[in-house]
Amino acid sequence: IQTPKKLRLGNLVLTNRRLMFLNVIQSSPEVTESIKKLADAPMEVVLDHAYKLNGDNFQIPLSAIAGLKIGAYNWTPIPHVCLSIVFFDGNSTRSRMAAFQFIRPYKQTIFKPEIFLLFEWIRKIKKAIADADSSK
Repeated sequence: IQTPKKLRLGNLVLTNRRLMFLNVIQSSPEVTESIKKLADAPMEVVLDHAYKLNGDNFQIPLSAIAGLKIGAYNWTPIPHVCLSIVFFDGNSTRSRMAAFQFIRPYKQTIFKPEIFLLFEWIRKIKKAIADADSSK
């Protein structure tokens, strides 16, 4: 993800109620021990714990997502693509945007170009939003 401040490296996680970005964290004995304690916990509990491990992590409720698209940047020599998500943050009437670039091994990119992966993410996020709306 790229913010006005810095480029971040982490994991994008989609659940049935939210989309989360979890930054890479430095391992420590305390982190390892806290994760071991959650071995049998439900996934939502594990994700809530992981979310609290880094102050730069963020989450977007599925109900706050206003738009999904594929963006492009750095057109030379070849364009790079990213997943752009427009969402409303809290009670604000102004929308925000987050852009995600997926980094994969070269062989995976040859067999399945990144743009196909982004279309899959958009399809899955839209399905999660529809499923969340239908369960209300």
